[in-house]
Amino acid sequence: MIPKLPEHVAMITANNQLADFATRIHNAPQLAVDTEFQRERTYYPKLCLVQIAGGNEIGLIDVLAIDDLAPLAALISEQGPTKVFHAAGQDIEVLYQTLGYVPAPIADTQIAAALTGLGDQVSYAHLVTALTGVELPKAHTRTDWTQRPLSTQVLDYAADDVRYLAAIYRMLQERLQIRGRAAWAAAEYRALTAPARLAPDPAAAWQRVRAWRQLDPAQQQILAALAQWREQQAMHADRPRKWIMADDTLIALAQRQPVTMAALGKVKSLPAKTVARHGSDLLAVIAAAANHPAMPLAADAPVLTTTQKKIYKSARQALTICARDSDIPAPMLARRRELEQLVSGERDLKMLRGWRAEVAGRTILDVVEGRRQIHGHGDAAQLIAVPS
Repeated sequence: MIPKLPEHVAMITANNQLADFATRIHNAPQLAVDTEFQRERTYYPKLCLVQIAGGNEIGLIDVLAIDDLAPLAALISEQGPTKVFHAAGQDIEVLYQTLGYVPAPIADTQIAAALTGLGDQVSYAHLVTALTGVELPKAHTRTDWTQRPLSTQVLDYAADDVRYLAAIYRMLQERLQIRGRAAWAAAEYRALTAPARLAPDPAAAWQRVRAWRQLDPAQQQILAALAQWREQQAMHADRPRKWIMADDTLIALAQRQPVTMAALGKVKSLPAKTVARHGSDLLAVIAAAANHPAMPLAADAPVLTTTQKKIYKSARQALTICARDSDIPAPMLARRRELEQLVSGERDLKMLRGWRAEVAGRTILDVVEGRRQIHGHGDAAQLIAVPS
């Protein structure tokens, strides 16, 4: 059965329209929120459209046409209605960077779906179909949202992104309450708005360079310094980091460690205009990083002994059983690296805190420490206590 949905859709392109819309809907119990943005040519995402459904109406807020976004900032940040998103991470980021406020309080239907047995990272369209039977059109996923005017078809697509959102949130919330998992979901929602997730951290930019593990520890230190420099340049210029310098160029510089402009110019993947503009800065960054202690940027995965590898296999089986019995995707309970760390002796792990510990962490720890064992195989496998 399809629940009652918002009926009225309005394109909001003026300051007074936004203020009036915010006044009308700010007392709704939930506000369904989605964003459309572009970031292909910029470092920071460029917010273009915000869709909000509240009560019986949907507002398509043309951010590019409105001068005063204060009513929107107040609407998403006030502690009244729950702001419902699907896969909220990027939406929260772009709203925070554009408006200076973090949406609160929030809910995320993708997380709720995972905690109610509907799968890991389920899409909004799939979730709408699963809960309401409605199949949403898949067109317009590659729309250039900076272009104006937006077609009627594109605006219909944008409205659909919030049309069903509050309704499916309520359905999922009921399921969470029945299963006693509403508090678990709330904890996951709060984690999405943690300050560390929202502010760019140039010092951690090396993590985006996939090939960093190919380098030795001394080269890794240089890579980290170069990646931080690139991130700061991209932020300052508001340009994609790859426009400042490609990843393979960072790797090449870290490996070759040039100390002169002539040597810098011999790095084939480094454009001459970059050498001319930033050469001195790059040499200074490389020289300073070369004086750092030659330490790995991150601890490697634990090297497990033969005995630990057998225990790890049992831990993986225990995770599979916990995921099956709880109907929660295994990756949401624990990751492979966490299991390796657990087997190697670490205990300060996410899987051993909060609801994850209750659902899986303590059980897997019992297997690792020999208090439980696995009996049976496949779907019939069970965890049983080891006789004392």
